[in-house]
Amino acid sequence: MKDVDYSKAPPAAYACSVCGAKGIKLWREYQVPVPSIFCALCAAYRQGVSIIGLDDAGYHYTDSGERVDMIGRLVPAIPDEEDIGYWGYSSNEIPAVAVDWWRRLPSYGGDQC
Repeated sequence: MKDVDYSKAPPAAYACSVCGAKGIKLWREYQVPVPSIFCALCAAYRQGVSIIGLDDAGYHYTDSGERVDMIGRLVPAIPDEEDIGYWGYSSNEIPAVAVDWWRRLPSYGGDQC
């Protein structure tokens, strides 16, 4: 994904692989070389999980009561600025500015399905 500037809106290529939603948080397949990315609704549907209570920071509670930012096995899709792909979910090297950028994006809305 080219031209990622964490001080601006997501680039046009940052869109849900299913419905094409843009301008919102997206989640990605984990440990896949070329992952598909999904909006919250498409992610929940594909993973067969509830995201009732998904908050503005991208967190929700699982059926077991755990507060997580994953949707099923999908993790936040935080693009790197070098056009290599996405930051590793548990990477210690992910810049805080990149995490903050993702957290600031709306969890729903825009042109979402």
